Amino acid sequence: MEGFPCEAYYYRIGSNIRRLRRERHMTQERLAEAAGLSLKMIQKLEAGQKGFRMETIIKIALTLDVSLDVLADMRKVDKRLTLQQEAFYAITDDKTDDEIKYAVGIVDSVFKLHKQYLE
Repeated sequence: MEGFPCEAYYYRIGSNIRRLRRERHMTQERLAEAAGLSLKMIQKLEAGQKGFRMETIIKIALTLDVSLDVLADMRKVDKRLTLQQEAFYAITDDKTDDEIKYAVGIVDSVFKLHKQYLE
């Protein structure tokens, strides 16, 4: 897996869980209940936080009716996406969820203002 840090797989798995859950019109609460997990665990997984157990991923895969490889999505990754993910992990590694949400809100506002003034 040269050039692609393992931490990026946490993000990839979380993104795939979120996408599949939404495709099935499920809330995080409903997925948590159906998989026998806590809402907080689903939120952490979808946020790409590391440290989850394989048993947890298996429960989610079974609940979403997909194989593990669908969650991991081992296809070749765009280099730009990889760089973005690495930068995100480096910046947010030691931050709390609230700090990350706050920072994302600020960045989103800057992009919206930037777009507004460019039009």
